[in-house]
Amino acid sequence: MRRITAIISALFFTMLAGFIMAPSASAAGYGCPGSQIDTYAVKTSGGTTYSNIYLYYDSATGTNCASNVRTSAGGYGTSNPQAIDVQIWRCVAGSTPGAACTADTPIDGDYGYYQYYAGPVDVTASNRCITIFAQTRHNDVWAKRTLNAVHCG
Repeated sequence: MRRITAIISALFFTMLAGFIMAPSASAAGYGCPGSQIDTYAVKTSGGTTYSNIYLYYDSATGTNCASNVRTSAGGYGTSNPQAIDVQIWRCVAGSTPGAACTADTPIDGDYGYYQYYAGPVDVTASNRCITIFAQTRHNDVWAKRTLNAVHCG
C-alpha cells in the first residue's frame, strides 16, 4: 500500500510541476501556424529577461507569426498583470537587414494587461524582411526589444 501511495504521490507532484512552470513555446499554445524559427529575449536595462518573443513561420503561406510570453521574472501568471505588447510588420522591398525599415502593410499588434502573453500577431512576408517590437512591464519596470529587418527572404 505504501508503494502505491508513493507512486501516486510522485505522479501527482510531477504533473503539478508541469502546470506551475511556464510552458515551452509551441505553435498550438500561442496560436501561431507553422514552425518556431526563433526566440528573442526581451530584457530590462539591467539585463533581466521579462519575456521572450517566439517567432514562427508557415512556409505554405509565407506568414510570420509572433507572441511575447512573460517569464517568471516578468510576472508570468501574476494576478495583477501589467502591460505587455507585441507588434510585427513587413518592411518595404529593398530594406537593409538589421536597419530600421518602413512598414508597407498595416502593423499587426496586441497590447494589453495579460497574465501570460501578448499575441499572436502575424504578417505575410515572402521574400521580405520583417520587424518585430515587444515590451513587457512588471513592478513598474519596462523591458523592450526591437528587431529591425530580420528574417529577410
